Amino acid sequence: MNINRQSVLWTLAALFLVWGAWQLYAGWGLVTIHADDAPLSKVLSEIRRQGGIEVVTNLDPGTPVTLHVERVPPVQALDVVAVRTDASWRLAYLGAPVAAAIDEAIASFAAGEEIADWSSHGTGGFSLIEPASGEVLDLRRVEWIPSGGGSLPDVLQEAAETTGVLLAAPSAWTPDVAAPPGGAMASAVPRLFRDAKGVSREIFLLRGGGGPTDEEGPRNRAGGWIGTSSGASGGPGRMRGRNDPERVAAQAEAKIALLPSAEQPKARENFRMMQEFWQSVRDLPEEERRAKARDFFRRPEVVEAMETRRLSRWAKLTPEQRIDRSKRYWDRKSEARRESR
Repeated sequence: MNINRQSVLWTLAALFLVWGAWQLYAGWGLVTIHADDAPLSKVLSEIRRQGGIEVVTNLDPGTPVTLHVERVPPVQALDVVAVRTDASWRLAYLGAPVAAAIDEAIASFAAGEEIADWSSHGTGGFSLIEPASGEVLDLRRVEWIPSGGGSLPDVLQEAAETTGVLLAAPSAWTPDVAAPPGGAMASAVPRLFRDAKGVSREIFLLRGGGGPTDEEGPRNRAGGWIGTSSGASGGPGRMRGRNDPERVAAQAEAKIALLPSAEQPKARENFRMMQEFWQSVRDLPEEERRAKARDFFRRPEVVEAMETRRLSRWAKLTPEQRIDRSKRYWDRKSEARRESR
């Protein structure tokens, strides 16, 4: 009898340990934060610690943030922080011949300073695809299928345009690289920089737009992303790939692959509808293009898609922010009516 009792106790203990280990494993890398008007620096520190990601911001570290999330991916927590601080964020991979150059670039970004001797690729940041749930895509998992090798800036530009990830490196660093193997960006890009005899870092950049967050609140520090935007040929300011239908389609499909399977057909349909419209009006005179755009954005299916995006962002605002934005909206409407009289 004693032996049986001991066996049962050992079995229960083993099951308890397995259950505890599973709970730890299932929650690994997820973020739980309950904060009311906490300093931004403290909130980001918790996202870094629990989520295992590096976050750098040019916002005032004392900016108050209210955040209540339970066991969510770190990118989801970061997205809510961005909405509540009127900021934007990007996943970025920075590469350079030496680590000190990356440290300097990150320090300049955090200080809101321009980084003139770096080039960035994929700085647009507009989300082609968003989950219906309102959650955000973790682009570390997006698949990149390189078309070939070439100069490092050209390969970085192709990778950025076909995945939507921000990539940056010193402008003067232009070695030739062989065609890298494809795969998730989290592994493919660091390997590309290693093949170029350099080093890299994965960073999540949280960027404020500059100016005060409100009349009494702290002031955001302005600044761009990392370096000067480059086109496929490496020339500053050229964004040729943004108008390349094949690369735009490749980026959309790469992001759609991250969606739940049930959402993928609708996402493809919506993207195809948008792409066909913009292709159809691309060469029209400006006035005619504007008129067709007004008609297009009044279509029920387009209105529905835009409203879904708006509501997903609205849900991430604090109650106070919702009231404030509603008030500003009605103030603008009232002003417009007065001016039209």
